[in-house]
Amino acid sequence: MTDLNGSDPRTLIISNNMIEADDLIEMLTGQDLGPVAHTRDVHGASAVLKESASQLRLLLYGLSLHLHEINDFLATVDRSAFKLIVIDGPADFAGQEGAAVLHRPYSTGDVLAALAQVGLSP
Repeated sequence: MTDLNGSDPRTLIISNNMIEADDLIEMLTGQDLGPVAHTRDVHGASAVLKESASQLRLLLYGLSLHLHEINDFLATVDRSAFKLIVIDGPADFAGQEGAAVLHRPYSTGDVLAALAQVGLSP
């Protein structure tokens, strides 16, 4: 399932936690990173990427890394156009250019810090 708050999304959230996604949508829209598309799995994310990759500025990945292979998913997409924030991801993502890691539980300040780390500060 793909939920889209507006057309031509600038941000894609991949999370099966609806409450988390709603909070992130509110935060990111307030930082001029909306409209936001939300998917619950990588299949939905792939569809959004096929349709809207040129408009995306940020991909926020919040699925469990133990159940979903982010490396396999990311290998299928061109990351040159958007930034990546991985929730509860390994530290090696934070070391990649244009990528950051956000750890649960996080605050609005933590999200803003992650945005700044990837160069999307307000």
